[in-house]
Amino acid sequence: TDDAIQYIAQHYTREAGVRNLERKIATIMRKVAKKVAEGQKEKIVITAKEVAKYLGPIKFLSTLVEKKNEVGMSTGLAWTEAGGDILFIEVALMTGKGNLILTGQLGDVMKESCQAAMSYIRARAANLGLSEKFYQKIDVHVHVPEGSVPKDGPSAGTAITTAIVSALTKIPVQRTVGMTGEVTLRGRVLEIGGVKEKIIAAHRAGLKTIIMPKDNKKDLEDVPKEVLKDLAFKFVSHMDEVLDLALVRPVKRKEEAIPQPIQQRQVLHAPHPFQAD
Repeated sequence: TDDAIQYIAQHYTREAGVRNLERKIATIMRKVAKKVAEGQKEKIVITAKEVAKYLGPIKFLSTLVEKKNEVGMSTGLAWTEAGGDILFIEVALMTGKGNLILTGQLGDVMKESCQAAMSYIRARAANLGLSEKFYQKIDVHVHVPEGSVPKDGPSAGTAITTAIVSALTKIPVQRTVGMTGEVTLRGRVLEIGGVKEKIIAAHRAGLKTIIMPKDNKKDLEDVPKEVLKDLAFKFVSHMDEVLDLALVRPVKRKEEAIPQPIQQRQVLHAPHPFQAD
């Protein structure tokens, strides 16, 4: 049945094409043919519930949207060689000395995205309702689950920034919102790649709203219409827009403080308070 084919694709294959799907279906057909050769005359219908009898336990678990809104956790969208997937970003705050701790087997580019996110938040602390010295007595731990899987790229910038702001302000992130986009130190949201694969993954996971860069609007032409009709798209150019859309309630913003000039000598000799572990 169609449901069985979809079940096989989701739980027994992980690929961009259909080669392994074809092999799995062929395995089932051979076992059915054996039953017929042994004299079984009843019509055999393979439903999703019957698949495990022929292929054994499922090989891959589909990543689904969280069951409730969480503080310090956002949902990003990732591109992989096997297509797209969703990516959970978790942030925990601890008493400390201003360290930025990164785990989850993150690549250099993704680590830099975390550092850029912290610098953006520090620079706009007053605008986000935070003390300008909020970071001095805490450590910020950013973790991306499935630690055995390497992860890299700049497109998780919006998700990382949102998760950190959520943890600092104690405002939950909407669980059905997924996001993708690179973030600059000024908060600009830049264009990313792999849009088609990411959106299909978001649809498969049960997300309802996708926040993405305005410059990627053109890429929706490549996404199947049956996927587009089930999703709401919000196109943004700045991180402030992302926060307004992703958090369950607005951040209590203050008037943005005018930054004080920094002595050149301090820039040269003072270490950055956030170091990637």
